[in-house]
Amino acid sequence: MSNKKIQIIFLLAGLIWLGFFLFISLDVIFKILFFILFCIDAVAAIKPKLGLFLLIIARPCLDILTGRPVIQTENFSLNFASLLAVMVILFSAVIIIKNFSGIKTLPLKYSWLVFIALVLVSIFYSFNAYLSLAESLRLLSILAIYCLAYFLLNSESDLKNLIKIIIASVVIPSLFALWQFFADTGLNVPFEGIYNRIYGTFAHPNLLAYYLLLPLALSLYLFLSGHKKQIGNILYFLFSGYLIIILALTFTRGAWLSFLIVMAVIGVFRYRALLIATVIFMALTYLLIGPINYRVNDLLSGSSGSSIQWRLDLWNDAKEYIKDRPWFGYGAGVANELILKKRGERFGSSDPHNDYLKIAIENGLIGLLAYVSLIISLFISLIKKYSVAGRTRFQILILTAIGLSIAFYIMSAADNILRNTALEWSFWALIGAILSVKNKKDPGLSRETGG
Repeated sequence: MSNKKIQIIFLLAGLIWLGFFLFISLDVIFKILFFILFCIDAVAAIKPKLGLFLLIIARPCLDILTGRPVIQTENFSLNFASLLAVMVILFSAVIIIKNFSGIKTLPLKYSWLVFIALVLVSIFYSFNAYLSLAESLRLLSILAIYCLAYFLLNSESDLKNLIKIIIASVVIPSLFALWQFFADTGLNVPFEGIYNRIYGTFAHPNLLAYYLLLPLALSLYLFLSGHKKQIGNILYFLFSGYLIIILALTFTRGAWLSFLIVMAVIGVFRYRALLIATVIFMALTYLLIGPINYRVNDLLSGSSGSSIQWRLDLWNDAKEYIKDRPWFGYGAGVANELILKKRGERFGSSDPHNDYLKIAIENGLIGLLAYVSLIISLFISLIKKYSVAGRTRFQILILTAIGLSIAFYIMSAADNILRNTALEWSFWALIGAILSVKNKKDPGLSRETGG
């Protein structure tokens, strides 16, 4: 496909966004959002890499608004997240067609396609087809971002730029979060004894917390693998400290544990001092800061009102629902509605707080098997890449990605990681770029520096 044809396709997409902006009755916020999408679409038509980078920056900044309906009727609702997903899917389709001969080299393609196929098929037997369609688009957008990164970011220079973009993507959300803390406008959870949980531009503190892990880990990677006394690396170290403070103020225990897991993986295999420093820092934080001490103690208390006990009760109930449709489930994206319908509102949130349980409910044991196969394939690909990278900065980056993967997929058993679309976009963009880069001699990532 020629560049001229690609630009025509993007022009048509841009006209669609412009049509929403001009002819559909929308409030001011949505007009601004559609104008942003129009600008990103225009940039992507001329500079696809830059278009991808803008999408990665924009998604966490707009997270809190993505659930708002753009068009709503009695039986149908189209939200901004679905429109954004469609845009990314079309963008990816154009790039894939242009690079069609490279499809055979795309890692994880079969694992991804099997899982996505099961999700798409579930639309036709779902008890809420609209929810299943929206979830299918969301998951397809994650695959689309992975494909875009793989085909567009195939040099070490591109990979370095992506890392910096992911780090930059948290600046606006974290500044909003910091303002919430000082203005005392965060989320209050009185029955848990937690007040002023910051969430920035995200819909919930947990979403911000888990997203923070990615730029935090990458900032530490740039500091650890570079010359420690260079001003740029010192700034990455200071920014890491800032992100750790923001992470603490979300009061998201799962994200705290995830941070410890990432540091443990990097520390055990590469930087022992980092692991020791992390453990000492977290122990002192626990001992000296009262709210964090309380939050951890509540997790370990095992009381009837604790978060762990609440999750166990929810999971025990949800497991019974799987027995009615064990193989292919109830349809993608319907777990929340099903749990709410079965349990009612008196037990609190209907989020499964377990991605594996969510997929088992929605896509059955077959869907769960496909998802686990995708995770296993991801680890195999990263470990293979790590084993041939040698002692380079690139190997440290792969190790960081492995640590993040371990943390996310462990915590997927106790939280809603897969629902964090902003995180999934940035994470799979990083994976796509890492798997695209060849292990070749290049002073940018191939030579480890230090000191």
